[in-house]
Amino acid sequence: MANKLPEGFDWKAFTPEDSPRTPLDILSDPQHIRLATADLKPGEVAYDFASPVYDFSDGTETATGDTFNLLAAARKRPVALIFGSYT
Repeated sequence: MANKLPEGFDWKAFTPEDSPRTPLDILSDPQHIRLATADLKPGEVAYDFASPVYDFSDGTETATGDTFNLLAAARKRPVALIFGSYT
């Protein structure tokens, strides 16, 4: 089942005229549907990943030298990951 855009969403306003694909094409692409659908069930172990930790407290990206490891953090307490854009 393909994802749907909200009623009245003007996808042309967000798609360059020379774009070979529209948001509707992307949302109906089986690969993108698979990526947007969780493979894990509640209680299953999440896929592990590690990422450098940065400090943005002064408005700039500063490496802290620490690394965030998903499975290590999840062993200590529940973890919620939020992926999105803040721009």
